[in-house]
Amino acid sequence: MPTAVFAAVLMIIGVALPVNAEATAPGCRPQIADVVLPAEKVRSGAEATGTVRLDCAWHRPARIVLASADASWASVPPRLVVPAGETEASFPIQTHQPDYIYGEFNVAITASLHGHEVSRPLGLLPGLKFLVISPLISGDYVSVNIGLNGTAPPGGLTIDMKSDHEALRVSPITIPSGALGVAGRHGESVRIPQDAEVTVTASLPGQSLSTVVTLKAWRYDADWSLTGPTTARGGGGVGLTLELPEPIPHDGVEVTFTSDDEGVSVPSPRVLYEGTSGSVSVRPFLRNDLNGPVTVTAEMEGVGARSHTFRVLPGLKTIEFPWPLYADQTFEGKLHLGTVTDEAVTVALTSDDAALQVPAEVTVPAGASSVAFTGTTVGPVPIWGESATVTAMLDGTRITRDVYVDPPPQ
Repeated sequence: MPTAVFAAVLMIIGVALPVNAEATAPGCRPQIADVVLPAEKVRSGAEATGTVRLDCAWHRPARIVLASADASWASVPPRLVVPAGETEASFPIQTHQPDYIYGEFNVAITASLHGHEVSRPLGLLPGLKFLVISPLISGDYVSVNIGLNGTAPPGGLTIDMKSDHEALRVSPITIPSGALGVAGRHGESVRIPQDAEVTVTASLPGQSLSTVVTLKAWRYDADWSLTGPTTARGGGGVGLTLELPEPIPHDGVEVTFTSDDEGVSVPSPRVLYEGTSGSVSVRPFLRNDLNGPVTVTAEMEGVGARSHTFRVLPGLKTIEFPWPLYADQTFEGKLHLGTVTDEAVTVALTSDDAALQVPAEVTVPAGASSVAFTGTTVGPVPIWGESATVTAMLDGTRITRDVYVDPPPQ
């Protein structure tokens, strides 16, 4: 009975006709309408998806035969079933890298049904072939060797790089036009206290390649310390010492310095090279207006910190002289500290020229920050005058002042 008549009979007796009754009627003998492959070329080694489309839906499953013209480059399942009532089904494509690709390269994918077959070309591009990360100890640069199974296109090919561990960072890598790969430093790592297994992944659209590298710990387990005096005079440097009982290991380490008081000028970061051991001197500078305890901290990258606390005493600030000064007169000068001292401080004074004479020492009393002293100038001096340098010294610190002595006025 023709399909239209059959449908009319069903309508007359009150049976609803399925929407796809005509498409799935027993008289439909489907043929392959098309084989749809990715519009863009596929990176060899990557996975892709193809689709077989029929010209009509059958009332029972349609069994499609699939084949690849070269399974060493692109393999497909031998069979594909389009379910009953459907007009298409998808199948996986796995591409491979048996060799290198130069220029245009296609592999035909064929689908057959009821003695009818349709073939379409699958375009292949060079894909990621290898990814090698050199063994490294945390803190090292990351050396990467990466390549394709074909040359990079004009303008080069940029590969996205990712690491699954925050201690190892890898930068995107560009393979230059016409090159098969590159090798070199393409990342860095930071010091970690325990070994870690890190997965590094290189990615192109539709393809990725991963490798696992052991990021070895950088450790310095020696009982190192930061030592120094219990007191120091402001206005000068203070000698502190890093005590390293064992040699610094692989590739050295950076030590940075901080203080809890802005009046302490700490040294710049210090690199301790591999093999360094024993005593290493560091010298923070102390402002002259400090009076009290301060703490200096040394932090060794990836290892930890050590601190030393000491008391800073007020330091020398300046020496005042009246102006002008003439030969053969008595004058009053003044010595200043940076801040008030808690205890009496005796300061040594010297002059490098007999034309200007100062006391050998002066004492700043407790509770004060300065002291006056009496000096004399001695003639004769040349008609152009005489220059003298006065030096004040206190606990290894010193300040100087240049003073000009004129001849007596006429």
